Amino acid sequence: MYEIREATLSDIDDIVTIRMKMLFELGKLETEDGTRKLRSLTRDFFIRKFQTGEFKVFCAVKDDTIIATTGIQFLERPPLYENPHGIEAYIMNVYTEPDFRGKGVASKLLEKVIEHAKERKAGRILLHAIGKDKRIYEKAGFTSTTDEMQLILKRSL
Repeated sequence: MYEIREATLSDIDDIVTIRMKMLFELGKLETEDGTRKLRSLTRDFFIRKFQTGEFKVFCAVKDDTIIATTGIQFLERPPLYENPHGIEAYIMNVYTEPDFRGKGVASKLLEKVIEHAKERKAGRILLHAIGKDKRIYEKAGFTSTTDEMQLILKRSL
């Protein structure tokens, strides 16, 4: 069995390693370990955002080893009728170690971050699902939208 808990600063190095694995699987990195610079920038980001509470990671832990993670970050916008607090949550960095996939671990983590978003009075939760991974989110009630656009400003490390 595993437990679901909020990650702490002592988990940072494991969280960074898991993010590098995720990015590698997505084809965003040439090696599973990533580059020293990217690892350092990622580690610094997590430390800063953990300390301010702007970004939280929840993890599934089995035998003192993190087997899955999901992160959540909050953004405050001007209030709207349908979102009077103006708070939106963004779920990211959802990753489950291959040996634990298909066992409901990610679903439990998703339940936890949705609960956390409700506690923070978020009126909307956003995420970007990739490929077949959409099913887990659809089961939780997420729907696809087509009203977003993006502009990618290229920068390199």
